[in-house]
Amino acid sequence: MLLEIEHHLHPDVQLPDIQFVTYCFEHYGLNRGIYNTVDEWLYEYGIRDIIARRGLIVDFLESLQGPDRSRGSYLKFGKGGLTRQLSDFIASQAEKR
Repeated sequence: MLLEIEHHLHPDVQLPDIQFVTYCFEHYGLNRGIYNTVDEWLYEYGIRDIIARRGLIVDFLESLQGPDRSRGSYLKFGKGGLTRQLSDFIASQAEKR
């Protein structure tokens, strides 16, 4: 069953690709390689609409922000951590519906 996605109100999801990736890096510490992995994972999960996918990426990144993360630090996931956190995030989004 695919997660039903609302169109997000994040204005930055409308940016051209390189600017959106830069936004994710500057605001959340997500590098291009991890961004591509997250984007592909969500696409393979069934989120085909790019705007919905980008909105979910921003929501996912927001969910990872701890109070102690300093600007300029990178997100780190460890072996298998990214997939596990994406799965947990999608499950939590499905529970909210």
